Amino acid sequence: MDSDVADLVARRNYGKALELLQAQLARRPQDARLRLKQADVLILAGRGKEAVGILMALADTEAADGFAAKAIAILKRIEKIEPGRRDVEERLAHLIQEKVRLAPGPAASAASTTSGQPELGLEEFDPNADPLALAPAPAAEPEPGPEPEPEIIPEPEIIPGDSDLEDMAYLSEAQAKAAAPVVSTPLFEGFTEDELVAVIRGLRLLTFEPGDILVTEGAPGASLFVITTGTVKAFVKNARGDSIKVHELTEGSFFGEISILTGRPRTATLTAATPCEVLELDKPTLDGITQSHPNVLQVLKRFHEARAQDTVEAIIRNRP
Repeated sequence: MDSDVADLVARRNYGKALELLQAQLARRPQDARLRLKQADVLILAGRGKEAVGILMALADTEAADGFAAKAIAILKRIEKIEPGRRDVEERLAHLIQEKVRLAPGPAASAASTTSGQPELGLEEFDPNADPLALAPAPAAEPEPGPEPEPEIIPEPEIIPGDSDLEDMAYLSEAQAKAAAPVVSTPLFEGFTEDELVAVIRGLRLLTFEPGDILVTEGAPGASLFVITTGTVKAFVKNARGDSIKVHELTEGSFFGEISILTGRPRTATLTAATPCEVLELDKPTLDGITQSHPNVLQVLKRFHEARAQDTVEAIIRNRP
């Protein structure tokens, strides 16, 4: 079905593509991916106002469900259609804060430092240490060949017209939502509503295709990133200069806070394993935000300290 819609869009037969999407939505009305595709096709068809209505409802749902990063990414799509809108940012910030306020105390506290994050903080690696000593996983991971760029493992394709597989994908997403923490990117829990609005306004939505490099080990780092869709693989170089995969990051994970706080070079290369959307907050924008909202910087520092402690504990647990 996905390929059928793509073929119709490629031929600019937007009306037929929308009919096909509507038929799929009749079977799975809560499927967020289908809603996004519907909005994208409406935009191509010149029906931006209809697309905005769909996107606003979807952003509200994602925020209320605790998927703050996804909601913000949808907001950025709305801003491209209707630049200058401010009401959506404030509404999203309110919904995210409501989700945090209504959550049980212990659950929210546990989620605030660990939920959605890799066990080993990517930017807590000591650049002078042998990366193999910090990551337990690479021992079971075959080393790549002399080519430094990692090989991307192709994702299994959904057979066009196979509704059973599409239903499985939809159910998988629904189950993930049911098991989600309070806010899937716990970084957003630490801000007040006004601070969150300022941060949302400062974020920029970027897209990457499989194989694209998001950041390079050793390069200057001046941005924080949040993954909203897709999977990113992290690699470091060992003493021989070979690239070793140390982790995979998925939706809701964030990285780069160490570089943006300290100016240290990137300590890992991150490559898109699937099509990805990523929110970026760069250093100049952060500096502007912290002038009027100084607590934003303190929140980032607290997250840095918590993740550094998690990394130390993980290394100790995994030592032979």
